[in-house]
Amino acid sequence: MEELAQWLKSQHKGLRTYKTFQQRALEMGAQHRDQYALYYLLGMLVGRFVDSFEENPLTLDVTDEAHRRLVAFADKAAGYERLSADERLKLLNEIAGSELN
Repeated sequence: MEELAQWLKSQHKGLRTYKTFQQRALEMGAQHRDQYALYYLLGMLVGRFVDSFEENPLTLDVTDEAHRRLVAFADKAAGYERLSADERLKLLNEIAGSELN
């Protein structure tokens, strides 16, 4: 997850970054089955964002806020293995109940 978080921080904030993040998250989830829920939820979070802006241009304010929120989730997720079971569940629920826009 750390690798994905670092990659995200180095990317442009355009829609292609979010599409690529979603694809990479789902691929990594398939490789790390013990953390599949985490990767899947991050992928779905980004997927909802992409779907809502697929046909509409993104404003700078929207992309800045979405990128900030996604980086924050990715940073939290990078420490997932060190979290207690309760903290993991809390993070998963936070991601599942969030939107980037």
